Amino acid sequence: TAPSGVADIECFYEKFNSICEVTTLTSRDQWFNEGQPVMRHLRDFEKKYPKQSYCLFIAPKLHQDTVNTFYNSVKYEYEGEKQKIIPITITQLIAILQAIKLIIKKNRKFAHSELMNFYETCVDMNKVANSQFWLEHVKNSLAEWTRKIEK
Repeated sequence: TAPSGVADIECFYEKFNSICEVTTLTSRDQWFNEGQPVMRHLRDFEKKYPKQSYCLFIAPKLHQDTVNTFYNSVKYEYEGEKQKIIPITITQLIAILQAIKLIIKKNRKFAHSELMNFYETCVDMNKVANSQFWLEHVKNSLAEWTRKIEK
């Protein structure tokens, strides 16, 4: 785990940056312990490194209260600006890593812009009616992204 006040993992790419926040919590404690800190870590990261930034929030299971909190920061705002948080399960993280592994096995170069495109699809709220459908949208976005990679 990372020290208090910073993201668990920081990633730096040519066109964007990202952080990963990981938790083992699955109950309502997930929302209580992770909601505000994750959004705050992303905002602090955005201020420190002024480039398009994303946050992967990874948990064994996503609690609806956590999803609702992140949905509001993505759809509306957090401290005056929208954020780009993508809540995923550990199983979905494995699917992302397996897709990247497949690209490497095919001797195809993996461009960070492909990952950015996936992230952008996940935070495109124009296709999401409300927070209850957001996780399904992320799931469908991942399925479409991996289908393209498998071709």
